[in-house]
Amino acid sequence: MDARQKWPVGTFVGHLSLQERSSLFRLGTRQSFRGGHFLLRQREAGRGVFVVISGRVEILMRDRREREQRIAVRVAGDVLGEMAFMDARPRSASAMADGPVIAHRLPREAFNRFFEECPDAYRHLVKTLVDRLRASDSRQLETGRDVESRLAAAICQLATTEGNGQERLLIVRRTQRELGQMIDASTVSIHRALRKLAGRDCLRTEYRAIVILDFEGLAAVAGSRTTMHRLM
Repeated sequence: MDARQKWPVGTFVGHLSLQERSSLFRLGTRQSFRGGHFLLRQREAGRGVFVVISGRVEILMRDRREREQRIAVRVAGDVLGEMAFMDARPRSASAMADGPVIAHRLPREAFNRFFEECPDAYRHLVKTLVDRLRASDSRQLETGRDVESRLAAAICQLATTEGNGQERLLIVRRTQRELGQMIDASTVSIHRALRKLAGRDCLRTEYRAIVILDFEGLAAVAGSRTTMHRLM
């Protein structure tokens, strides 16, 4: 594992020093997952964490009616399973590979050993957890906003978090159904909102993708939120 490789800004590994990264990757093992395979499952016991090395992981949660909702996406450098690691309770969501994924698995004992060796790194784990809790609160507040602004915020967030940390991604590869699941809106409502955003020259739609033409304009529709909590 090359600790010197570039990691996306804002991720757990992205916050670590070179020495901390080297210590982290000396522990645990690397695993590969095919698309559709689960890294973690909701309600199972938390026996450790994963760090995403490459690929994209979708976070899924079942509601009280057992309907599965896609609530977030994790990318290279993100940690999975941190909440169950910290509170020793069953996992609150599932993590599924969206295409080929390589992840570094650290059993609970190994992750604890990492923090014994690098105690300063623990604050980055706490920051990750706090950011995700704030993002969850933000999602709850946004349910009262109109679909167009919620969709604009979600697209901005996807573009920011799935970029390389240096430039915003200009293409967001999501279907209208997937976008609807993310913001709890119907496919019809998403279609209408996309037409409105296209009419503002903020974006154009392609097959299974959104091409961003004006990021700042899109952020303005989202409520001038050019810097947002990391949902992904």
